[in-house]
Amino acid sequence: MDETGVTTVQTPKQIVTEKGKKQVGSVTSAERGELVTVACAVNATGNAIPPMFVFPRVRFKEQFLNGSPAGSVGYSTRSGWMNEEAFIVFMEHFIRQTNCSTDHPVLLILDNHESHISLKAVTTAKENGVVMLTLPPHTSHRLQPLDKTVYYSMKTYYNSAMDGWMRTNPGRTVTIYEIAGLVNQAFMSAMTPKNITSGFRVTGIFPFNRDIFPDEDYAPSVLTDRPNPEELSTSAAADLPGPSHEEPTYATGLDAGPEPGEPPTLPEPNPKQLSGDESGSSAHLGYVSPEAILPLPKATARRPRMRRKKVKSKIVTDTPEKMELEEAQKEKEYKMAEKEKKKNERQKKRGNKKRGALKEFKPTKPKTKVVVSSSSEESDISIPLNDTTDYDSSDVQNDDDDGDKDLSAGDFVIVNFAGKKKSYNYVGLVEKVDGADISAKFLRRSKRSLDGKPIFSFKENDEGVISREDVRKKLPTPQKLGGTARREQKFIFPCSIDKWDVVY
Repeated sequence: MDETGVTTVQTPKQIVTEKGKKQVGSVTSAERGELVTVACAVNATGNAIPPMFVFPRVRFKEQFLNGSPAGSVGYSTRSGWMNEEAFIVFMEHFIRQTNCSTDHPVLLILDNHESHISLKAVTTAKENGVVMLTLPPHTSHRLQPLDKTVYYSMKTYYNSAMDGWMRTNPGRTVTIYEIAGLVNQAFMSAMTPKNITSGFRVTGIFPFNRDIFPDEDYAPSVLTDRPNPEELSTSAAADLPGPSHEEPTYATGLDAGPEPGEPPTLPEPNPKQLSGDESGSSAHLGYVSPEAILPLPKATARRPRMRRKKVKSKIVTDTPEKMELEEAQKEKEYKMAEKEKKKNERQKKRGNKKRGALKEFKPTKPKTKVVVSSSSEESDISIPLNDTTDYDSSDVQNDDDDGDKDLSAGDFVIVNFAGKKKSYNYVGLVEKVDGADISAKFLRRSKRSLDGKPIFSFKENDEGVISREDVRKKLPTPQKLGGTARREQKFIFPCSIDKWDVVY
C-alpha cells in the first residue's frame, strides 16, 4: 500500500515543431494547481484494488469521483493529504475489497507515516485479520513496489491523458472534478500485472531475495559523506599540541639554528606522504593525487534541530506494539484533559476578576427611541398583545423588588457586563442555575419595533455563564410575534425597558 499525489498542473513532455524555431508554445494547465492524493494497494500476483482519492476540500462531494475506476472511494481533508481519519476509511475499503478475516489473514506492507499508525487503525486491522508490517525508515525508494515500477508509469500516462483533455477542451483548465477520470485512464495503463509483479521482484519481497541489493547500494554519496562524529573528535584531539609531537631539531655548532631573519630549516618531506602509493616506491616518488590538491567538496555539518521520534520496521498489529499505542493514546488524552482544565481555570479566574471589578450600577437617562414603520414581516400581521395600549414606565416592576434573587430555568433577565469604559446591558434567558453561576442564552434587540415596543430575538451561539451578581432585573415572560416560523423566534416584553438602555 502506498500513496502518490496528482495535481491539476501539467507540463508537456514532448513538443513537436519545425526545425530552427527557438520559442515554442504549448497548451498547459493553470500555473497554480490543487493536489489530490491517490492511495493504491497491490499484491504479489499482479492484482490491484480500486484506488482511494483524498481531495483538498472540507466537505466531500460524490461528483468528485465522476469517471473514476469502478469501486473507488473518496474522502476529503483540508490539505488533500492522508491523515488518520482518511486512513481509517482506506482500511475499511481495503478490508471490503480483499475480503480478509481472522481465518484468512492478509499481510499489508506500508511505510512508517504517522497517519498510518493510530490506535483505531491498528484495532480495525487486527479485528479483521490484517497484519500491518512497516518498512524501515528512508527505504521506501528501494523497498516500495509501487514506487519502483508503477507510479512513474502512472504519472506519465496521467500527464498524457491531461494533455489530451486540454487539447480537446480549449480554453478550459483542469479542476478536481476531472482528476478522477484522468486517473482512470492512467490507472488502467499502469496497473498491469507485469508492472506490479516486477515491483515485487526488484525489491526482493517476492520472490524473496535478501541479496537483491549489492554492497555499493549502502554506500553514502561522495559529496554528502560526512565524517563520523567519533572519528572527528579523535582526530581533533590528535592534532592538539603536546610533547608527543616532533619539532624541528638543529645541529650543534655553526648550524645550531637559523640566522636572524631567516626561516627555519624544515625536515625533508616523507615520500610516502607525497605518493599515492603506500609502499612509497620510487616510481611514484613526488606524485600528489588531484584529490589531495583539490578535494571534493563535503557537506557541512548538520545544524542542531528538534529530534524526531525514531521509528523502525515493525508489525504494528502485534500485542506489544498495540499496547504501546494504547499508552500513547492515554497520555495524549491526559494531556488534552490537563490543557482543557487549565483553560477552564483561566476562564474562571478572569470571570472572578471581572465580577470583582463591577461598579455600582447607575441607570442612565432614557434615550429617544426611533420607531420604524415598515411593511416587512414584523408588522404585516396584526398581533393581539395584552397591554399594548398602556406602554409607559409604570408598567415596569419596582427596581427595589427581589425578583432577581429567585431565579430558575426559563426566566428572562437583564444582565450587566462591565466594559473598559462603561457597562452594557443585555437581555438573557436563564437555562440553568448552579449556585452563584447562571447559564444563560442572550437576545439581541432589533432596530425595528412594534407599537413602540422593541423586538428581541436570539443570536446564534451567543451564550455563556454569568454570576448572579450580574443580574440586574428579572423580566416578565415575553410574548411571541407568531404567524410564521421566523416570527416565532421574535419576542416583545409587556413592560417598559427603555431605562435599562439594552444594546442592539
